[in-house]
Amino acid sequence: MVTNFMVMDSGTSSFKARSRLMFLLGEQLITDEIAALSELIKNAYDADATELKIELNNVSDQKYGEAIITDNGHGMTKDRLLESWLELGTISKARKKNEKKYSETLHRPYLGEKGLGRLAVHKIGKKTELITKRKNSHSESLLKLDWSQFEDQDKFLDDVKVDWEEREPEIFTMNSDYKFGTRIKITNFHRNWTKEMIREVKQFVATMKSPFSGMDNFTIKLDVRDKLDEPFNMSDMNEVFDTANYSFTANINKEGYAKIEYSYKSKLYTKLKREEKFQNKDLKQYSDYFMKEKKPHCGEFKFVIYCWDLDPKDKKATFDENITYEKMVKPLIGIKIFRDGFRVLPYGNLENDWLNMDKKRVARFQENVSRNQVLGFVEISTKNNQNLIDKSDREGLIDNDEFRDFYELVQCALQFFKTERNKERLKIKKIKREDVRVQKLSKQFSELMTILDEEKIRPSAKIKIQKNIFETRKTFEKILEDAEEPLIAAASLGLTYMIPTHEAQRDIHEGYRILEKLVKNTGVNFQREIKTVIRQLEQADQILQGIVKISQATQDEERFKMSIPVDFAVDIMKQKADRNNIKIFTDIKIKRSLLGAERLFSVLLLNMIDNSIYWLNTKEIKDKQIKISFVNYDNKFDALIVSDNGPGFEDNLEYLTNPFVTRKTKGMGLGLYICDRVATMHKGKLKILDEFKFPGLLSGANIAFLIPKE
Repeated sequence: MVTNFMVMDSGTSSFKARSRLMFLLGEQLITDEIAALSELIKNAYDADATELKIELNNVSDQKYGEAIITDNGHGMTKDRLLESWLELGTISKARKKNEKKYSETLHRPYLGEKGLGRLAVHKIGKKTELITKRKNSHSESLLKLDWSQFEDQDKFLDDVKVDWEEREPEIFTMNSDYKFGTRIKITNFHRNWTKEMIREVKQFVATMKSPFSGMDNFTIKLDVRDKLDEPFNMSDMNEVFDTANYSFTANINKEGYAKIEYSYKSKLYTKLKREEKFQNKDLKQYSDYFMKEKKPHCGEFKFVIYCWDLDPKDKKATFDENITYEKMVKPLIGIKIFRDGFRVLPYGNLENDWLNMDKKRVARFQENVSRNQVLGFVEISTKNNQNLIDKSDREGLIDNDEFRDFYELVQCALQFFKTERNKERLKIKKIKREDVRVQKLSKQFSELMTILDEEKIRPSAKIKIQKNIFETRKTFEKILEDAEEPLIAAASLGLTYMIPTHEAQRDIHEGYRILEKLVKNTGVNFQREIKTVIRQLEQADQILQGIVKISQATQDEERFKMSIPVDFAVDIMKQKADRNNIKIFTDIKIKRSLLGAERLFSVLLLNMIDNSIYWLNTKEIKDKQIKISFVNYDNKFDALIVSDNGPGFEDNLEYLTNPFVTRKTKGMGLGLYICDRVATMHKGKLKILDEFKFPGLLSGANIAFLIPKE
């Protein structure tokens, strides 16, 4: 039964805005005084100003302080002032999607486009006096705003009246520095400015223009007259760059490929000087973020890093005096973003660690860099990065798909830089001889043997002492080896249990989902679905049993066939490989028993196979393959080889087997280090093989565990 109701009345209505909305917008959309000044500078730039003067007078006095911002832009007529400047969200600079908007005379890409920048004046003070004169005009216009009027909760927005007048020029006269433009005077501050605030404003003004693609023909003059003001001498940027130990430039295109230049120099280690160029490096391969989404959407950009080693000796060699670093580099540290040459806040501010550099440095000290070591610049543009858009509060970029792609590519480039830098760090570490304890012990054994040769000791006693020394050393090395084996096994378990666990979780979740469906639906094929659940749980159980097997303690040495750890590792990794459309096949040509720790062989293979799966997914390869072989290598060694048709190795093995070395942005850098230690513990070694010199290998990464025949 349908009931018809009678409509009593209808019509249309509209929103009303209370005057306090202006107060709320000004208070919440603009973060602080620096962000407010940034907006006013943007407006001057968009108005084609070539010069801007900022005067901060008695700003530490809330009542009598004043901020005056004057530019020589094209200015506004009276009508434009009343129609556009008093209109929130004005469309004068807004652009449609994929449409570029440029200034009227110098054709600069607009820095502001939301029509909210004028609210910045309220963040500084409650009273605003705006005077503007259009180029070629014979009059100037004056507008006065008392923002406290908008705090009245009983008034609507159109109840608040703004005083204006058009008059003969008093500010922009023929005899003044600027013949036309806009002047904004702000008084009745919300708070007293502190010494730190004044210093931060100076620092911001000094760093708001990019040193590489800076805003041409645009100069900012800052004049501070306050009792709290302190001298501030900004170093020449090129002079600062010249002191850097490391420099890195990556021009990243819209496909995620980069042209990279890297260099290292040091006054302390002059022989380690290095300069390299890398052409068309696919940065996407260093992050699993791009495994499925192959092409980023953020557009091309540029990333530049200057980095310093800040160990006491390095710092002294670079700067002579510590105070030089404090004055030249420290005020500039961090990685900043610039759009069309202008700072995008808050990236690079002292409190803003947007790339989590300090957090990563604490977690893994040796291979990461912190912000106090780095001065970086990320250059984006309106033309190439149209969807990297400012938030309404001007505090960063909107977190959309384009920004996430951009962020991940910056992280990939930063990871590439850290990998190259670590090559220098490892060489320096060897020079410094940081592992002095083992060296000292070896030296002591050598000195004992020398004393025996020099002292007049009966031959029989000498032989006995020598034997004791050799036995002591052998026992010590065995103790080290015995202590290392469980540590390596524990570290291996911690690293490798994460490899298959995700697959087990997926199987259990899928089985649970099917069982839920069976409970809720009677029309499904019950027997078929139950078999599927059993298969899923069997797969999960197999993986979990494998984890238990790796974690169980075994005797130090045992006899086993190579096929056992190979089959075990393949079974554990099969599901992950299948999900990624990767075929794994084996080729065991030698039937021999090995003496060693079977679980460590399994760990070695799990890490190698997992590495191959990861790097195979970084390339668009139709037929992805992993081949595991056990073959005769030469007269001394047999070879356990893991081969794939992925991108291959970029670095030598001596570097890759160091702890915490990785090109993955989220990698731990322990896989190959553990593999190398397992090989060493079994009197073997790792070796990268050349597909052209060793038959039967695939075209990508080919790494062998060379196992002694005896």
